[in-house]
Amino acid sequence: MDLKSGIRLHNLFTDGYDSVFINSGTLPYREQALEKVDFQGMNFTPLFEDDAYLPKRDWRSLSSNEINRLQADENRKEYNTIYVGDLPGNLKESLQKLELVDSKNREEVMKRFNANPEVVQSVSAEIQHFLSPISNNKPFHFHCIAANLPNLEMVACDITRLRPNFTVPEKRYIGLHNDGTQFMTLHTTYKFGNRITINLGKQTRIFYFVNLTMIQALNMLKKKIDVKKHQLTIYNIPAYFFKYFPDYPVIKILQKPYQYYIAPTDNAFHDGSTLGNTALDINMVYFGAFRC
Repeated sequence: MDLKSGIRLHNLFTDGYDSVFINSGTLPYREQALEKVDFQGMNFTPLFEDDAYLPKRDWRSLSSNEINRLQADENRKEYNTIYVGDLPGNLKESLQKLELVDSKNREEVMKRFNANPEVVQSVSAEIQHFLSPISNNKPFHFHCIAANLPNLEMVACDITRLRPNFTVPEKRYIGLHNDGTQFMTLHTTYKFGNRITINLGKQTRIFYFVNLTMIQALNMLKKKIDVKKHQLTIYNIPAYFFKYFPDYPVIKILQKPYQYYIAPTDNAFHDGSTLGNTALDINMVYFGAFRC
């Protein structure tokens, strides 16, 4: 299936589109040969939710026509554009002083933050200096420091239904998804801004996305099913979309250390991946309404 005109990519990477790839669609996780995680004494095959879908692995470079279809123009907004780029040098240097890259788990990452208050203060000032001009005079806030295991096909998981004191191998990953809360509908996800995710690890991580807004996905499904009868919501639309459009392509972006992506994750199917990596994946996330 050809790439439609939808969510665009504003690419500020120094290597341009050499880090951007496209495939031929998705498949249920049960049809994918899953890789094992082998890290810090853990050795297991990740579990997935029953309705999880994964990108096919037939990646290739984009054609010139696909780049033109994907490339953002002057009408880019926070709700219809993915932004990618390299951190400013001074912010990168401040983050490197925290020496996070050899951390073995999130607890060790946080200890290194807590052990370097002066460096953290410098990082905070540099982050504010970087984000303020692209925040469109709207508030933004720190969300989290995340740490993901290496060699995960997908990183997003739902731990709310797990037993207390669950173990890491019990996590169930959700596959390509859109974020969202009970305060949103498929017609309002575009109103809730975006997020910036900065790679603080030592290895390249992956960001996947489908370049369709939730309204576009809903309109496509209306041609296949009775969406009212099936009661489509922000929670179940990924399973319906990937069931009926398995050949719609996914975009893969290689996010090197100290690069960022900005994405409207409520308004787009997406996920991160550490497939092929051997070190802990560390990233920092802020919420706002960013536009470069």
